[in-house]
Amino acid sequence: MIKRPNDIPNYYDLVGNLEEFGLSKYESMAYITLVSKGTLGASEIAYYSNLPRTKIYTTLKKLERKKLSTISNQKPMIATATPPSEAFGDIILLQEKRLTNMHGILDNLKKLRDDGIKSHEEKKYLIMDPKVVVKKINELIGSTKSNIDLILDSWGCNVISQCKTSLSESIRKGVKINMLIGIQSIINDSIGTFPNGIEIRSDNVSGTILIFDSKKTIFIDSTNGKASLILATDPFGTSYIKLFDEKWKKALKINPTMLNNVVRKEALILSKMVENDLSQILLDLSIKQENDYGSVIDEIEKIGGDINCRKIEEVINIIDYALKLSYSGYINYENQRNMLKIHFDSKEKSIVPWALVIVAYIKKFGNDAKIIYDRKESKASTLYIQLFKPNLIHVN
Repeated sequence: MIKRPNDIPNYYDLVGNLEEFGLSKYESMAYITLVSKGTLGASEIAYYSNLPRTKIYTTLKKLERKKLSTISNQKPMIATATPPSEAFGDIILLQEKRLTNMHGILDNLKKLRDDGIKSHEEKKYLIMDPKVVVKKINELIGSTKSNIDLILDSWGCNVISQCKTSLSESIRKGVKINMLIGIQSIINDSIGTFPNGIEIRSDNVSGTILIFDSKKTIFIDSTNGKASLILATDPFGTSYIKLFDEKWKKALKINPTMLNNVVRKEALILSKMVENDLSQILLDLSIKQENDYGSVIDEIEKIGGDINCRKIEEVINIIDYALKLSYSGYINYENQRNMLKIHFDSKEKSIVPWALVIVAYIKKFGNDAKIIYDRKESKASTLYIQLFKPNLIHVN
């Protein structure tokens, strides 16, 4: 029994699939009909495939040209389907070859991508063994054109101390070097001596970060000495630059010449407190009429546990050292006038907070005092503290 379209399972799916081989709808319908029967006349093909009779001869000729059928020369025309494996074998081989080529192209593209990413990552990130860290840092210092920004913990101070010659040469070429040193490093006297011309500030520091021309950043792991070089255009590199800028703005300026001496721990701690923790209390104290100086002492003893002075001379010596360390300043006691003179050269900071701290301690030790401004000093870089009661002070 000859099958008509409705009798052939998935007939219309087959028609659509053959269209993917380049056959038209009519060609697909005619070929399926021939495959299902074998050999038919033109009118029979039209009947069993539901093709218009006016289209059957043209359709069969097209199938013949595509080598999907053979047509007899006799009349009426008889057509036979070319076996599917023979009809589509070459097409399938061609498609398989194309598929193989496509897989090859895909593999080449993947390799190109992987190699590119690897190469790009190698340019962005370079992990260094501790043995080559100092050498690489010296190279970067030597190639720096504009600025070097350093955040140094104790380990970082030790590493950078091995690059003094390169730093001195960079300073000679006009490179600006900013060095942010951890407070603990200064207290422990582990920073050594750095070349003149480096601006040094101090803050709480964890880790070592070296930034060269805002383009390349080295992060050193203090636990094992390994380091990584990161391009500043990378998000991590950019974050390190921002971190340095934020910490530098609020860091305590240090007089490098004072680092050759044994740094007093109390002086450094008190300096940080005046700049940060005590700033609001001291501001309130300076504008209120009823001054609660006791709150200043309470806060100092609460935060700075190492500051526990028993007499005014100890306080003055600590503050004198703090002014020399951070402001190129000093305190003098004028015995004849029973007066303290306070001076520093900073144009960015006010001397008043330090005067308030001194007055607070004077009151604590049973005396009283008032602050006298030097009217000749427009920026209040010099002022005096007049003690009310006679008090012999010995300042080292």
